[in-house]
Amino acid sequence: MRKICLYFDESGDLGVRGDRFFLIGAIEIDHDNEKEMNRRAGRIINRFKNLHNISKNKEIKGCLLNRNQRIELLNKIIYKNVLIRYIVLDIKKTTFLLEKADDKNACYNYLIGLIIKDVIKDYPNIEEIDLFLDNRSVKIGNRLSLKPYLYNKLVLEQLEFSNTFKRIQFNVKYLESESCYLIQWVDIISNSIYKMYSRSIRDFYYIIKPFIVFESKFPKGSFGQ
Repeated sequence: MRKICLYFDESGDLGVRGDRFFLIGAIEIDHDNEKEMNRRAGRIINRFKNLHNISKNKEIKGCLLNRNQRIELLNKIIYKNVLIRYIVLDIKKTTFLLEKADDKNACYNYLIGLIIKDVIKDYPNIEEIDLFLDNRSVKIGNRLSLKPYLYNKLVLEQLEFSNTFKRIQFNVKYLESESCYLIQWVDIISNSIYKMYSRSIRDFYYIIKPFIVFESKFPKGSFGQ
């Protein structure tokens, strides 16, 4: 049975701080490699803390890293068993759709769904997908609606276009990022890609680029204009 694990985090904000862009990134790991990658993530983060005299209890956040620290971590995080997927939203082009909390929840779910849709396209025989999200960045509405949204959009809608029906199990889990090293990894990666859109800093993106298997802009027709 093919099973994929996806660890998510985001950079920017859906209209609260006035950011122009909002990015959701994901690290994709094959389920068979998940335990090994969790151990590797812990070793890299803890060695980095020891080297830079950072408290063991302090979470590493991508937005707080200086240039040298960011490059140091990216070169250790980017590894053969890690694939990167991300989607970036142009808030300026969608502000009129994001006036209420429910609108933002729906938008968040839709963007996650676009990433998952591409995973399913890449793995036609996929049967199970584990989604791990940062507990602090996900609204209550998303927690209640994301799993049924994915099932309705990506499983039930198959019946509209095909006589065959393939069931996919979505397991949505919410974790505290300070205790999940792989979410810390994706925070660093997402923030580094985000800098290309928010500040036109491309150096970090080029380190990550060879491992990116999906990148998308929304809305495609008017993004960045």
